[in-house]
Amino acid sequence: MTLYPFELAVESSHTLLKRMSVAMSSQPNQSLIDGIRCLQYLVSSDRAIGCRELSRLMGINTTRVNRLLMTMASIGLTMQDDQRRYLPGPGIHALAAQAIRGSELFSRALPMLERLAPRDIVVALGVLWEDQVIYIWHSVPGSPTSQALAGFHMLPAWQSVIGMSLLAAESDEQLMSRFTATQWVHLAPHIAQQRERGHVIWRHDDGEVSIAQPVGVHQAALAFAGMWHPDDDTVQARLGELSSLNARLLEKS
Repeated sequence: MTLYPFELAVESSHTLLKRMSVAMSSQPNQSLIDGIRCLQYLVSSDRAIGCRELSRLMGINTTRVNRLLMTMASIGLTMQDDQRRYLPGPGIHALAAQAIRGSELFSRALPMLERLAPRDIVVALGVLWEDQVIYIWHSVPGSPTSQALAGFHMLPAWQSVIGMSLLAAESDEQLMSRFTATQWVHLAPHIAQQRERGHVIWRHDDGEVSIAQPVGVHQAALAFAGMWHPDDDTVQARLGELSSLNARLLEKS
């Protein structure tokens, strides 16, 4: 069948609209992204927080933050105190329980750490979120119990051996656009070490040594810290211990 110029134009328009529709449908939903970020910042603040402060932290409009928080309040994920500041609502507990149950990292790694993590040094498992490290398991020497998912604030990734280990998955160009020149000078050698050797050894100025290694494909890393003035043989032995424990975290039970 022969198509004339007008018909060709109509067909081309239909094709273009179809392609635009497909492209638009594949774009991230910014409202959903902002809502999830808003909830994460609220939960991580560890206190009641107002819309203006939250909007500054997130870098978005106060009115938008207020609308997001009110929407989440309608389904119990947030609530307000007497000063109309926002707190996590009761629904967050159900969401947390569901997330833990659905996470392979939680269900397999955490019980393994409880049984096998060394007790004479600091052991931590953390994930990276918005250039912050959130610890999901943490133990310290002398403590009879560890802490999982509670009691720990976010730590800037450039100040964490876990953060250094995980940031290495990104390009230098991406990282340099997000960190200051001073932060990048601190980060760069450790990121290069992760890429070259598959782990980070951070020798602090005060004599402490921290080591970290990514955990599989889970965008998490396992770290040992609190090792003071160790010799090279001790560091290598601990590195072997870290790698062995890491390899067992996701073993089938």
